Amino acid sequence: MNELTRKASIDMGTNTFQLLIADIIGDKVETVFTQDIFVRLGKGGISNGEITEEAMQRAFDALDKFQKVIKENKAEEVKVAATSAVRSASNGEAFIQDIYNRYGFVVNILSGVEEAEVIYKGVKTDTAIQDTAIIMDIGGGSVEFIIGDAEKVLWKQSFEIGAQRLYDQFCHEDPISSENSEKLGAYIKEKLSPLLEESEKFSALKFIGAAGTFQTIQEVYGAIHDCKPSSVKNVSYEEYKNMHHKFVGYTREQRFEIPGLIPQRVDMIVPASLLLFNVLTLLKVKEIHISSGSLREGLVLL
Repeated sequence: MNELTRKASIDMGTNTFQLLIADIIGDKVETVFTQDIFVRLGKGGISNGEITEEAMQRAFDALDKFQKVIKENKAEEVKVAATSAVRSASNGEAFIQDIYNRYGFVVNILSGVEEAEVIYKGVKTDTAIQDTAIIMDIGGGSVEFIIGDAEKVLWKQSFEIGAQRLYDQFCHEDPISSENSEKLGAYIKEKLSPLLEESEKFSALKFIGAAGTFQTIQEVYGAIHDCKPSSVKNVSYEEYKNMHHKFVGYTREQRFEIPGLIPQRVDMIVPASLLLFNVLTLLKVKEIHISSGSLREGLVLL
């Protein structure tokens, strides 16, 4: 008989730090508490291969809050993972040593393929994968794709084309120019050629989206249709396309007025949505299935 264990996980993402406190019984994850803090760890440095002092301070401020909540909830074990911004930073190792010295947290810098594997575990805590599916997780530094079925991962790859990197490279006007939008699309198509090649080996892949961008789609859809965002599990390509045109066609000031779009996402939604729109078009996806499970849910099962 499996015993109940209370665990915490921290996903130190390039844009968002995410805390999960959960009770674990076997491979079942019962959420006790979650918190997301927009740290923007990659801001000002990711394209130069470093984490800025300002970003580190924002990270410490977030971890101060997380540590307090973890202690209050009496978690027995804490799993902490760093992703693209840290693994590509020249000062990444020094940064995680600082975290250990301050909090006692051992930070695991996940490789891209390790990150993909953990995302798959996390998605399965929330979403039943019956037939072969393709999972997409859009981060600030990298984007993970996993093709898998109910039993195992069949293919996985991480691409360093996350929203912050695309923002730095292509988002120089407000709104983004059609020229840069097209350049971004061509860049994505080139970078994702291994994915496109692999996806052709499978027929009728179910498309599952995990993490922040898809949470934003849930929130905007919920505001449009006057329903609870967490109840939104499927969004058609056509419905998403209507949102996408607003995300990329509106000015920054206008995006603040989009119902359901939280202020912290008004910048990153532009490159993230352009990335997603291009992927959906290239893969001929008709419907997005949204999972509330992702990296942090997978971490607590490790």
